Amino acid sequence: MSKVIVEPLFGTYGLAEGPHWDHIAQKLYFVDIFAQKIYRFDPATHALTSAFIENGPVGFVIPVEGSTDKLVAGSGIDFVLFSWNGEKDLVKCMPQTLVTADSNRAETRWNDAKADSSGRLWCGTMGFEKDGVFPPNVGSLYSIDNNLELKKQVSPVTISNGLAWNNKNDTLYYIDSLTYQVVAFDYNSQTGAISNKRTVFDLQKNNISGIPDGMTIDTDGNLWVAVYAGSGVLQINPNTGELLRFVKINGAKNITSVAFGGPKLDTLYVTSANIQLNESELEEQPYAGYLFAIKGLGVHGFPANSFKL
Repeated sequence: MSKVIVEPLFGTYGLAEGPHWDHIAQKLYFVDIFAQKIYRFDPATHALTSAFIENGPVGFVIPVEGSTDKLVAGSGIDFVLFSWNGEKDLVKCMPQTLVTADSNRAETRWNDAKADSSGRLWCGTMGFEKDGVFPPNVGSLYSIDNNLELKKQVSPVTISNGLAWNNKNDTLYYIDSLTYQVVAFDYNSQTGAISNKRTVFDLQKNNISGIPDGMTIDTDGNLWVAVYAGSGVLQINPNTGELLRFVKINGAKNITSVAFGGPKLDTLYVTSANIQLNESELEEQPYAGYLFAIKGLGVHGFPANSFKL
């Protein structure tokens, strides 16, 4: 196995999240939630551009299928559409609201999201942190299909987070962060129906400190889970519940999400956060809030799906 290299690319961001590799454009999108910014990174040129969304905190961004400049995002509790070709910074963007989650705007916001093989979006909400505490059970996991019907799939949840589907496309993996578990559902790709929830990995039972956050899957069927307050990424076999690897990320404790990218989909892009760190913590974590590229893992990811509008 080749040597694993963890490369800090850019920083710092308050709460970088939601990496999405656009395999057609060969660009990486990610967000900085409370800065209300969407970023596009071109690894070929190292160009980094951003768009500011005026609507509210931005939990995720995903390209629209068949378009080169249309994107959907979760902003506040609105699911929005906007145009941006990513070539230059966009300092002001008032997007079009497509649908709004049925919850209190002051209490919740969109968090993580992914599109499935049918182009249906799966996106979740969570409460705003108050005095270091996340309000329990105020969020939900939704699906949004191409006719913009918002369907509540899992509720209540506290911090709706990582999503991934297996190669057979009959299983959905999901994380509600403060359960400290990765769960699986039977999944029907045609109807979007889920059933038969079961736990495939429990961080606390495996003595792993930190909170499971964003997630992706490799072509061998193993899950990669970012660990917030855990300084690294887990590789998990969801069929056996075995922890295969822990990839340590030095200089950053709050690891938020992961996505495979690059021409061969063999680079793991990793986002992190420096939000609410004090001076001494920032000194101990010089790469807190950075975007990282992990190379040499010896695995490949799947091309990410776009939203079908």
